[in-house]
Amino acid sequence: MIWLLLYIFMLLGIGFHHWLKHRGASLDGFVVYDRQASGFSVGMSLVALAFGASSVFGLAGYAYQYNLNAIWWTLSGAIFLVVLAYTFLDTVWRVKGYTIGDIIARAFGDNIRLLVSAVLFLAWLMVLAGQIIAGGNILSQFLGHQTWGYALFTLIFTAYTLLVGQAGTVKTGFLQVLVMVAGLVLLLGLCLATVPTAAGAHPPIHLHFGFDETFTFTLFLGVVVPVGLSYWFGPDMYSRIFLARDIASARTGLLLASLLIVAISLIVVFIGIFAKGIVTVAKPDLTIQTLVTRFFGGALADFVLVALLSIPLSGADIILITTGTLLGRDVIAHGLRAFGRAPDGTALVWIIRGCMVLAAVLATGFALRLQAIIPSLLIAYKVFSIGIVPLLLLSLLSIRQGAATVVASAVNRLVAVYLLVASLGVLLVELKFIPLTLPNYNLYLLLGNTLLLLLLLRLGGHRFRAVATPR
Repeated sequence: MIWLLLYIFMLLGIGFHHWLKHRGASLDGFVVYDRQASGFSVGMSLVALAFGASSVFGLAGYAYQYNLNAIWWTLSGAIFLVVLAYTFLDTVWRVKGYTIGDIIARAFGDNIRLLVSAVLFLAWLMVLAGQIIAGGNILSQFLGHQTWGYALFTLIFTAYTLLVGQAGTVKTGFLQVLVMVAGLVLLLGLCLATVPTAAGAHPPIHLHFGFDETFTFTLFLGVVVPVGLSYWFGPDMYSRIFLARDIASARTGLLLASLLIVAISLIVVFIGIFAKGIVTVAKPDLTIQTLVTRFFGGALADFVLVALLSIPLSGADIILITTGTLLGRDVIAHGLRAFGRAPDGTALVWIIRGCMVLAAVLATGFALRLQAIIPSLLIAYKVFSIGIVPLLLLSLLSIRQGAATVVASAVNRLVAVYLLVASLGVLLVELKFIPLTLPNYNLYLLLGNTLLLLLLLRLGGHRFRAVATPR
């Protein structure tokens, strides 16, 4: 327990030190680091985000279940980061936005941005819940109670992020990645050195890559499509681009992150595969923690478990800022402006902070309900890909053509209502409030939504007006 207390005091000490030096941070400083991040910083921040929880604890559990096939969880993301670097990167960076809502507003107006950001806020609570599940599972081993473990982890990363803002995610990215890789390499080495059989020989390790009775083609599509799209169009990924000082830095960061994600993922996958011959886990998400308790004991085990907290923390802070900005700036501030009460920059930062607290509380509730990392994230990715990706794709294409298309009000309302119904419907299905057993229904909806939006735009084309795209 002493290591946990030292860790909490260290984090809060760093946070308060930053607060005292930068307590008057502007909106740009708090949300986008004044757009001064280098390519290396962007890349390290992306890697820290990608391995926040799903790509370490969840990926190890997937490898425990699905062998080498688990690599698709992160390989799809790495591939689509490269695709992003050579497709829409220039367009995204030139918008100089704060959220993906700023991109959609260029093509569909502020009212659609409000709706998109509200839906995305709800969806991204599931991503935040995934980080809370990972960190909460670790703290539950100290406190002996799951609810208290989840609540304490939420309190730790929320307090820290409220104090440091985006600066903390950028400045600590490299250190978080370095510590994580060192720990994973050590754990892999211990797995390789372990002799679990009485005969003194390792049990045979069976490596398998390809479809089988557990990793089906349906499961493959259900992972690769939503995860890949979340990297190509995801709000967290775009938030890293908005930090970059120039396009070259952003592209360098995307490519660097893609390479490191593949390399680190292989380490995690082999840990999960070897773990199957060493330990029996209560549930797949606990593979890493179970190995730690197997290899270490007493105070040393506590120290390693506390060090593991930096993994979910490295993603939770970024996601918390993203969700808070979506609700605070794109929804609440928009509503205040509509009533003639537009907040200034300082007030807006405090509104975002308040929304971050709300997001943390709500995400903790979802974490306690779902209690599984990758399924939680898949819920968000499905909602995002079905309801928002088509709009974002059309917005990016229109901006690249040099003009933003403002859709006529009737089409605006139709798109808004359909987006709301489709996205919230998927959320209710995934949370089991609406029973639906149709395989790959989300992929059918994604294709149908894209075709429908194209049709709406075509039918309403004679009522569009083009306006110059701000540079």
